[in-house]
Amino acid sequence: MSLFEAKGLRGVFAPNGECNNIDDSGINETYENEETKLNNSDFAVSSSSSSKDAAPSFLQAQTSAEIRRAILKLALPALVEFGLMMLVQMIDMIQVGVLGPWAIAATGLAAQPTMLIFSVFSALVVGTTALVARAAGAGDRDYACRVTRQSFVIVLIMGAVITAVGIPASGSIIRLMGADVDTIAPGTIYMQIIMAGTIFTVGNMVLAASLRGAGDMVTPMISNMVANIVNLFGNWVLINGKLGFPRWEVAGAAVATSLSRMIAFLITLHAVYRRDKFIHISFHDSYRIEPNIIRDVLDIGIPAAVEQLIMRGGALLFARLIAGFGTIMFAAHQIAINIEGLGLVPVMAFQMATTTLVGQGLGAKKPELSEEATHQSTIISVCLMSLVGLIFFLFGKYAIEIFTRDAQVMSLGASALKILALSQPFTAVYFILAGALRGAGDTKYTMYISTIGVWGIRLVLGYLLADVLGMALIGAWIAVVADMLVRMLLVIKRFSGGQWKQAMA
Repeated sequence: MSLFEAKGLRGVFAPNGECNNIDDSGINETYENEETKLNNSDFAVSSSSSSKDAAPSFLQAQTSAEIRRAILKLALPALVEFGLMMLVQMIDMIQVGVLGPWAIAATGLAAQPTMLIFSVFSALVVGTTALVARAAGAGDRDYACRVTRQSFVIVLIMGAVITAVGIPASGSIIRLMGADVDTIAPGTIYMQIIMAGTIFTVGNMVLAASLRGAGDMVTPMISNMVANIVNLFGNWVLINGKLGFPRWEVAGAAVATSLSRMIAFLITLHAVYRRDKFIHISFHDSYRIEPNIIRDVLDIGIPAAVEQLIMRGGALLFARLIAGFGTIMFAAHQIAINIEGLGLVPVMAFQMATTTLVGQGLGAKKPELSEEATHQSTIISVCLMSLVGLIFFLFGKYAIEIFTRDAQVMSLGASALKILALSQPFTAVYFILAGALRGAGDTKYTMYISTIGVWGIRLVLGYLLADVLGMALIGAWIAVVADMLVRMLLVIKRFSGGQWKQAMA
């Protein structure tokens, strides 16, 4: 049996310890229609494509080692980027944490609804990445750039609307989150300032998504590295009033965050306006709305956006459940979430690489490459995330101490991380296979999986364990582990079907 002849799920782990091929059934609805679009619409590849539009080197891979090199080439810049982002987010909390548990709770209460709002833009982000990746696989630069322009225009319009609505509504949202009296005012001002920078945040999201779809992970990495440096410096001078700057405390952290996002946006915007990139747009291009392209983006992206809304809505209600146990409990929860976020960096990077490579393989009509890229990413990610779980279990308490010296918060947070450690291998498999399905366009099924996991398991079981049985934070995090286990099993079942290869044949 050759490298790419294996079909179906032979098991998450083979006897030799490797993760075996896990098929993707991810496009049975979206791609039954999508192939017609690819062959008959503006996406068709022109015979005049220049050498600059040549297919990515991944498409010439012949061995597992070559595929792993292609994965690492994409994943390592993303690993640096996401790692720095999460590290800065943690440092944000450390810097805010010196003000007291109330400050951690205030920023955390603002973060959940803010992420829920930003999740609306996932339709454009996921749809753009998938279509640009397939265009790159087919060598069609013109279509990739047109997709980028259309998504960019729409996201700026949507961003302006969100800003206009979000700023005046911030206070009401924080109150609905169940904030204690001492966190309402700082949480409101934090959210208002973050909302003011919405256009920069979402504009950077969609441009970076396009670059990643084309295989350029370096530019988003650079833009975020610079932004993170600005954010750290801004936090230092604005939270505590250093170098003559005013002491703005929580508001200072929000200003630093919004300023850093503006800088990331400007760097990414400059990159896509350069002519030496596969993705290039200019002020002289036509920005007239093209309904066919918008429809193609949204066909893939809307289920992804709904999925994000489901997940963020669930996370918001989950946070609301924890907030009901008081500021100390919520502070411990928020610290654990931030540490978990840093631990997710490896699998996020490999998920991003998998999404891009699956899209490119399908665009080039080589689904066997997409399958093997997913297989190899799964092997690497399970190994890495198992190590992360071990670190959480053995050394989590020391990580909690970085954020706070409150004895109650430290004890609760350390216990939460020990429970979370158990879910890391499940998380690895779920993230990679879900990323592959998204790259293939099967965003509807990932939406269904998230609905079942977050609402059917995390929230329901979390409420029963935390509230009804009185297990509080510990019960809530047990529900998180159960959620990830169920999602992993469901995504394996979907991915092992193999319909996507038939649809793209």
